[in-house]
Amino acid sequence: MSNRYRLITGLSAAIVIVAVLLCCCFISFNNISDVFAFTTSNINSGAVDVGDILLEGYADRADGKVFYKEQMTALYEKLTGKTGAEIGDVDALGTLTAADIRAKNGNKDIVLTMDGQKWTVTHLTKDNSGNTIATLWLDDASDMHQWNKWADVATTYAYPSNMYSTSFVRADALNSGGNGYVAKRGATSLTKVAQKADHKYARLTMPDVNGSLTDFIVKPSAVVYQGTENNMVGGTVGNIGYTLPNEAYGTPSGTVKWYSNGSIINMSTLSSKEGYAAWKDDYIWLPSATETGSDETTNGIWALSDNQRSNSTNSWLRSGYYY
Repeated sequence: MSNRYRLITGLSAAIVIVAVLLCCCFISFNNISDVFAFTTSNINSGAVDVGDILLEGYADRADGKVFYKEQMTALYEKLTGKTGAEIGDVDALGTLTAADIRAKNGNKDIVLTMDGQKWTVTHLTKDNSGNTIATLWLDDASDMHQWNKWADVATTYAYPSNMYSTSFVRADALNSGGNGYVAKRGATSLTKVAQKADHKYARLTMPDVNGSLTDFIVKPSAVVYQGTENNMVGGTVGNIGYTLPNEAYGTPSGTVKWYSNGSIINMSTLSSKEGYAAWKDDYIWLPSATETGSDETTNGIWALSDNQRSNSTNSWLRSGYYY
């Protein structure tokens, strides 16, 4: 179903909460995860909204300040469960899932506004440099986009239609530009897509646009679990019975079991294709099934609530078999 239109309800970006204050009252976020989850009908009842974390007119301020102190303090308080929490208190938390965060907030998820869009906080962890990062999921969206402009089950092509890094949705819908996308069956080169300064995700993907937030975004290449995801881990993480393609940019952890039906479909070959792991250097990305899970029993690495996941029924995820 690669060539069918679907909701873009699966953008991911991890914001790194760096223990460095900007102008003595703001933190540097280094990785934003962009995916859609809540619906407008349940966001008010299912979440605590800390408001817009960006200063009004921050892009044109002479003092370089970006974040509201009050909203960031509110976020710290919701993450820690501590009144008057500071960045050091957040940094001491280590790893938190969305379930851990709900436990501190009356079983409610956290929502914030950034770049004019609402995001839900799904995960707190460290990057490779030891910075604390918060992964955000875009909470509601109605955008439709093609995965690719053609579809074929075969994995024998130089660029199979179900490979995320060379998909049209990554290059165009997410404004990644990057190496481009595979435009037709059997193509041996990629079609470039120029990044657009007026794109809705321009400030999240382009360092040179006015108001760019990329200095505060950490790429998947700096996050260990993004490189080793494996749905075969089982339990709350996955129950499909196979290692899913497009999830780990490195070697999947634990037991690795790729689907194969013989010579036409062999998912083990995807990871050796040119550009397979290119998405690891994106600023925003579609999440994986291993991150989001499917329900509150198999709830993935992030341990999402059904509210957080409620708008993702028809959305693309990075992983899986798209034909």
